[in-house]
Amino acid sequence: MKGNPDYVTFHNRVYGCSGVEPNKFPCTGPSFQYADFAPMFKAELFNPDQWADLFKRAGAKYVVLTSKHHEGWCNFPSAQHWNWNSLDQGPHRDLVGELTNSVRTAGLHMGLYHSLREWYNPLYIQDNNDNCSTTSFVDEILLPTLYDMTARYKPDIIWADGAGDAQCTLDSVSYWKAPKFLSWLYNDSPVKSSVLVNDRWGSHSGGDYSTGPDRYSPGKLVPEKWESCYTIQKGSWGFDRTEDITDYWNTTSLLYQLVSTVSCNGNLLLNVGPTSDGRIVPTFEERLLQIGEWLKTNGEAIYYTKPWRVQSDTNAKRTWYTSSKSRPTVVYAIFFDWPTNLDLVLTQPKTTSTTKASLLGYGVVSYSQKADGLHISLPKLSPSTMPSNYAWTIELTDVN
Repeated sequence: MKGNPDYVTFHNRVYGCSGVEPNKFPCTGPSFQYADFAPMFKAELFNPDQWADLFKRAGAKYVVLTSKHHEGWCNFPSAQHWNWNSLDQGPHRDLVGELTNSVRTAGLHMGLYHSLREWYNPLYIQDNNDNCSTTSFVDEILLPTLYDMTARYKPDIIWADGAGDAQCTLDSVSYWKAPKFLSWLYNDSPVKSSVLVNDRWGSHSGGDYSTGPDRYSPGKLVPEKWESCYTIQKGSWGFDRTEDITDYWNTTSLLYQLVSTVSCNGNLLLNVGPTSDGRIVPTFEERLLQIGEWLKTNGEAIYYTKPWRVQSDTNAKRTWYTSSKSRPTVVYAIFFDWPTNLDLVLTQPKTTSTTKASLLGYGVVSYSQKADGLHISLPKLSPSTMPSNYAWTIELTDVN
């Protein structure tokens, strides 16, 4: 195994000898391997009700918790992962079960992320070395775990990830046996009538929606339903003690990702990295609550909407469109730049004799259709009377 010099040196100095490239990184003292971190993960301040309340106030409609990542650690008791799960080690709690109960009590849907591969599992390593002529890891570890997890927690979403290290382990059919599990899931499982899955089950796999690569942001209409898995931090997917405020996206940037994603037929799955003691730190909390506050005013342009005939405006560069599912004549223009002259020019909507315009959180605004576009006359407002921060929404009725 090769390692980044900065990381290996830090590990050897702070925790103990990693054993990584010992000739290059000599170390004296006790060994400290990855598994030795397990007792340090205590989650002693984890309060699932607080988490669920935060997610609800952020405006989320569903939550996806990592049940197991690529290193194989399970955040729930698993017979296939004896002494390598959150009940046997570390917190000595069923983290998945606790948060599932809290999230559902809060009225939200609960999903579970589950890594297919396990880097350090000897059966997975052997299957890789056998060029997948054996599927021992899938048969003895993965499938039994998935069956048990689904029956126990009845997730609304199963979010698969991590298909493949060796080329043969990219195959969803011959190696991962995804059709076998999905057939059971949709026909015989306790969630057969309600569950959704993503499309990261390996090559040749489908799903109820697509995810694309991490931080996917196409900027154009995607015909099938999709999801952008994005991060509040600019780099990390977990809590990183070395990060400062410049490593976090500001709220405007996160809302821009939300709005552009929904406009292009997607959902936003926004990642939060908790600490090892079970907290969501204030920087994450602030971003989530600010998004939730914005949605109180502008949420009707996000929830239960669909893409309009165009997604963005050619003149107002940071303006995105959505349309209402329940009110077929309503189009929303969400804009991120408040013009200093109070004249918002939209080139895409074409007015009719019955067109009306309003600013969400304020009320009716006047407009005029000119040769260069639809001119919206914005009200003169002080910062304290603005209907929202970061971005604003014009509701248009009966436009073409």
